[in-house]
Amino acid sequence: MAMDPTILRDSKNPRELVDTARRFAMSSDPQDHQELSKHLGSPDFLDRLDPPEAYQVYQPHQLGAARIVKTLMGQDAALPRQTLVNLTASRGFQSYDLLIELLIRALAVDRPASGPTIAYWEGHLAPESVYADNVVRAIFVNQTRPAMDLFERVMNDEAQDQEYRTNWLREMMLPKRNETPVLECCERMVIHGTVGEGWHETILEAVFDFNPAWYGTCRKPRPPLRALASGASKDSLERLGRHAILAMKLQTPGLEAKIRLAMKEIGRDWEDDDAVS
Repeated sequence: MAMDPTILRDSKNPRELVDTARRFAMSSDPQDHQELSKHLGSPDFLDRLDPPEAYQVYQPHQLGAARIVKTLMGQDAALPRQTLVNLTASRGFQSYDLLIELLIRALAVDRPASGPTIAYWEGHLAPESVYADNVVRAIFVNQTRPAMDLFERVMNDEAQDQEYRTNWLREMMLPKRNETPVLECCERMVIHGTVGEGWHETILEAVFDFNPAWYGTCRKPRPPLRALASGASKDSLERLGRHAILAMKLQTPGLEAKIRLAMKEIGRDWEDDDAVS
């Protein structure tokens, strides 16, 4: 039985609105989710959650809407996921930049990434977009094939700033480089050439190396311990490493040594392998 939406419609108490909306978000009734979607797409409702000036000074996670979105993200069911996806078509929810940023991040739970999610992300990946970093972070949380395919496309888009693409590899991909879907994406980019050859060594650096000088005064990511990689990830690392050493003429100083060291770390030592000179 659907819940009474009176509070969502009439209340001016932000706490009451958030608590009620979260109950709607946890409902298993499609009518409740339709009602919640309607209100989340209403500028009047959003302005009762947070005053318009809050959108000038808050971070996305500080908004009342963020608690509702987080509740939707935490439900292991199709309805809450669809409610999030439906917000991509809501003009009202796009009223504020912070809500766009919030939704971009929230869609990481849409697995596998649906057509509307990919379209929404791609629409915010235009060159010089202020949302691009948020999209790429969401991609590496999602890690499903449609999301990783989108990353390959944006990495191969020559209209994208080269520095941005390098940063995505070193700041966002590098901490996830033990994870099989990420490594399989790297195999496609490097071995199968889904991105231009000029990017192959930069990708390999992000997989096999870590240089604090890359980050200057910025916060540095933490590379994962290779010993903790799964068997499938180690297989992928080995394929990338062998391709780099056997099929490429590496120009980056020290990269081959880093690759060989990584092979030792995962138990795929090539020192006695006659195939590698």
